[in-house]
This record gives sequence, C-alpha cells and structure tokens, in this order.
Amino acid sequence: MTLMDSKSFLESDSFQFHIAPYRFSEGEIVERHSHEFFELVYVAKGQGEHFYKGEYYKISEGDVFMIEPGEEHAYRSGSKQPPLVYNVLFQPTLLRRELESLSDVTSFVDFFYVEPFLRSTVHFEGHLRLQPVEQMEIESLLDRIILDFKEKKLGYRILTKTRLIELFIFLSRCYHDRKHTPLTMLSTDEKIMQHISEFIRKHYAQPLTLVQVSEMCRMSTAGFSNKFKQYIGKTFIEFRNEIRIKAAKQMLSQTDTKIVEIAAEAGFDDLSFFNKLFKNAVGLSPSQYRKAARPGETP
Repeated sequence: MTLMDSKSFLESDSFQFHIAPYRFSEGEIVERHSHEFFELVYVAKGQGEHFYKGEYYKISEGDVFMIEPGEEHAYRSGSKQPPLVYNVLFQPTLLRRELESLSDVTSFVDFFYVEPFLRSTVHFEGHLRLQPVEQMEIESLLDRIILDFKEKKLGYRILTKTRLIELFIFLSRCYHDRKHTPLTMLSTDEKIMQHISEFIRKHYAQPLTLVQVSEMCRMSTAGFSNKFKQYIGKTFIEFRNEIRIKAAKQMLSQTDTKIVEIAAEAGFDDLSFFNKLFKNAVGLSPSQYRKAARPGETP
C-alpha cells in the first residue's frame, strides 16, 4: 500500500495545504493508499465506488466525506459517468488556532466536521450528501479557494484559511440540518426556491445563469422559471438584477469606487448594460444617483 507523505503533496512545512480538482477517466482504478494528512473529498459530478474501512460503497454527485491520516482507501471510477472530485488536503495544525477559537460556539456550529481536528484520535464515519443548492454553495467556495491557491497573490494563505473555516462551518450546518430535518422537507419546491433566492443574495456577483441554477435544481429552465416566479414573486433574472442593483446603489452612495469597478463588483461585465439597467430601475444614471445620494460631492 502506498503512503502519501506531506512533503510530496502539501505546499510546504509552513503551509501544509493543497487543493485541486481531479477528473477520473472511464473505468479508472486508484489503488489502495493512505496519507499523512487529512483529505476532504467532494464529488461534483459522476459516480463511482470508494473503498473505505474495509469495503466499497457507491459515491455520486453531492457526496462529501473526510479521510483521516493513515486510513486506507481506494477508488473505482464509473464506466458511464466518471466522477469529478475536489480534493482538499491539509494538516490539522494548519487551522488549530482558528478551530480552537470556534470550539465554544456549539449553538452555531455542529462539530461533525470541526471537532475531529481537535481530538488526538479521530474516527470519522458516515458521509454527507448535499442538496442541489448546497452543491452550488460549496462549488462556488471551493472554486474561490482553488483560484487563490493557484494565483498565490498577497495574503492568499490567510484568505485560504479563512475560507477553509467557512467551508467547515457550512458543512457542519448541512450535517446539523440532516440530523434535525427530514430530507423530504429539504426537497420541496418551495424550500428549493427559498434556498436559491438566499444563494443569489449572498452570491449576486457570481456569473449565475438561469441554465446553471435550473440544472442544479434538476429542473428544466421553463419548469424552474415557473416555480421561482410562483414562490418568489419575480423571475430569476428580475430577482438577480434587483439584488445586484441594490448592491450597486449601496456602493455608489457609500464609496468612491469608480462606476466601472462597481458594475463589475455587482456582477455586470458590460458597463453599458449596467448603466441602462440601473437607469431603468432607479430612474437615474449611476453618476446621477451618486450625486443625489451624496450632495456636495463630485460624482
């Protein structure tokens, strides 16, 4: 059995972390192995089998699980839909201080994913399957961590650790919900639309499209659009743009950021379209709105 050591797979002794997506090929087999570090695995697409604690079990889209140091495991890829997985590798010492600071917030965090890192002996059993909207949330967060880690801009280590804590808290909440809420309650149309609307509020600047969210909800675009309008009262595009314009208004009235930068931060990559949409929604151009909101200042 192969032992994967930290020096070969993690960035450095001072920053024991690595993250990367991995797409299996059809029928691929990853032989049994273990590693010196923790591995958080998220299955983004496809299906296969995972060998863990002496047996194989099926994995598929939305599955999240943790592999402890020294634990033997292996994979067998599906023959029709090979899995795409995100692998997050790290030593618990990377986050010990941050995790200890959260250890008293038991009403806020279910420590299914956090508490094991604070114990000297870890036995992590069971796994979590995320709902479609939760999959959107975790993939957005993981993609941001991957980009930061790849570009390695100033402060990326601090930002990476902050987002890892956000990731563990998010997963803890998901697990907490599973323990206290029947799964059937999470899959109702109304609940899904509520989750989607909340996701848009939090991630309005992301390039969210009707096709993307429809696919994540396992609905046709027409079916999703009808249900979103039924439960939220607006179309997906109307709701998304309303949230973006609200964010832009706040930035225009409270900051000196250039309008072109505000448009980008609000989720618009076309300045002309942003100006037109803003004026249609508010009755003023962005520069006129800033001048009205901040009298006596230069727009």
